[in-house]
Amino acid sequence: MFMSHTYLYPPQSQIQYQLLIVDTAMQSEAQIPTPANRISQRQQVTDDSQLHSLKRQLFNQINAAWQARKTLQQDLVYKVAVGTNGEIITYRPLTQIARSQVAKTPLPNLFSNANSSSSANQSFANFRVVFRKSGVLEISPWEGFRNSPDVIGNKITEPKLVRRLQRQLLSTLRQNWEGKITAKQDLKYRVAVNKNGVVSDYEPINQAAFDYFRETPLPFIFNEIHGSNVASPSNKEPQAHFRVVFKRNGSLDVTPWQKLR
Repeated sequence: MFMSHTYLYPPQSQIQYQLLIVDTAMQSEAQIPTPANRISQRQQVTDDSQLHSLKRQLFNQINAAWQARKTLQQDLVYKVAVGTNGEIITYRPLTQIARSQVAKTPLPNLFSNANSSSSANQSFANFRVVFRKSGVLEISPWEGFRNSPDVIGNKITEPKLVRRLQRQLLSTLRQNWEGKITAKQDLKYRVAVNKNGVVSDYEPINQAAFDYFRETPLPFIFNEIHGSNVASPSNKEPQAHFRVVFKRNGSLDVTPWQKLR
């Protein structure tokens, strides 16, 4: 804490003086890029399906970039604003420890690498991001979901095409997976592909799938196709959605997300 006062003339009883108090802790917080005007004039996303999609994008980019997982002594909690293109607009630490150890998270790099011009005037969504000292990343909408979110975008439902894409996805995953996981549970995901069988989106369904996603070929396949884990799922091109289970015994299950009629 730094305190300072300056008098131009000797103090007089009839004149009011100001005492300036500067909190050095707040000065360090000011170095964190969290300008309110980045989001003050934007519309906030409230649609559950869009929130769900942005949550997946935010998780994919943070989880892939978080390297210092075993160095945390306490959980670090942040409020993170994301544009509809998936880029981080701003972030704010919610505790003093989160402020002082922000360098142990990928947030500064992800923020500085974001293309601010492409996210200008976009709508945004706020999320609570928790870096657990156990090495687990947790992300949830700041105000929660209003209802159960559904898969967004147009869907491929023609049974014959879905079955062909199912076989193609199964073959792709088998070719890129060694058949081994160290998790004590099966790893369950929802995976979307386009009409050509190209993986366009994926998301973990159970906690083990979040924690052990690197033991699956999904991030490798996604990165090879899109060049990063930040790519947003296409909502314009129809997608076929599948439930993918990497089992502990080395087997692999791929089934349509919704039952075929």
